[in-house]
Amino acid sequence: MFGIWAMFSVSIHESFEYTRKFLDAPSNYFYFFEHIEKFILWIVVCLIVYFIPRSFIRKSSYVIFWWTLILMLALFFLGEDFNKWARLWIQIAGNTIQPWEFFKVWIVFLLTSWLVRKKRIFDEVQYYIWFALITGFCAWLYFLLPDYWSLFIIWPVALTLFWFYGGKRYYILLTLIMWFAVMMFASAKSSYVKERIDYFIDPSSDENARWIWWQTTQALVSVWWWWLIGKGYGKWLQKFWYIPEAQSDFIFAAFSEEIWFLGNSVLLTLYFLLAWNVIQWLRAVRDPFDRGIVIGLISLIIIQMFVNIWVNIKLLPLTWVTLPFISHGWSALMVNMVEVILLHKIIHKIN
Repeated sequence: MFGIWAMFSVSIHESFEYTRKFLDAPSNYFYFFEHIEKFILWIVVCLIVYFIPRSFIRKSSYVIFWWTLILMLALFFLGEDFNKWARLWIQIAGNTIQPWEFFKVWIVFLLTSWLVRKKRIFDEVQYYIWFALITGFCAWLYFLLPDYWSLFIIWPVALTLFWFYGGKRYYILLTLIMWFAVMMFASAKSSYVKERIDYFIDPSSDENARWIWWQTTQALVSVWWWWLIGKGYGKWLQKFWYIPEAQSDFIFAAFSEEIWFLGNSVLLTLYFLLAWNVIQWLRAVRDPFDRGIVIGLISLIIIQMFVNIWVNIKLLPLTWVTLPFISHGWSALMVNMVEVILLHKIIHKIN
């Protein structure tokens, strides 16, 4: 509901600019009405997931993983280019599907299933090597797309699960060092990523105030300039095309201009209450597989929330990561809602 409230205000200009390209009478509420329309679809999907037995989901986790993997591979043949740089979307029945959003969830299922089964079979070194190979394979797919920014979510979630099932700290440190080296290599190979990192470290290197640094600068203006006083709901300025993608990647910054400190405090409290309640209920979950799924899914939500907000306040380079439950994007929002339904079914032992 918070996301719908935000979408009604922040997407006005983006909706107008988008619809004037193909409509005689452009709409100020295109993204808002699309949000509402998709919300009905999400409710239907959530009801279906709610009534699917958990035992069936568990037994089918590998099968579903392979189907999501096939969708990921389909991106290389059917995917639409993003700025001639990456392939991230597939058009199905007039809807844009982002397979990598679904793939994140089933990486959690795959890793959890594997970690539970193999913990007692392998010795410590074998256990870590196989963990590194599985996560490395999944990361390799994101590199091929390429979608480096999703690795800011996938890798921390994978390490959280590894630690939860008894992984040693020195293995976690070793993995972080290797991943840092891989990201540096990726930035050196990709001019797109290198630009974002360079402008993040040294804004003065963006001599022409290009698109990348402009977004970050305007986001900081929205978040901090009105942090304590705010302009009031609907009285926007920065999202009047000063902040591109105000309805998705930068919705936190765009809406901050209106709801100021109090509104952001409510939003962050909702996220932390979700995490706190899930962790409290985790004590009642005895099955090792279910416990891992709970940790993995809530980590996906909270880590994605941190990544998006940190980008908006310039603690991370510019990414494509959306704000869970708030940003526009029907694949991401559907996945977020399915995650919550699965968490509810597990912690309340609903079959």
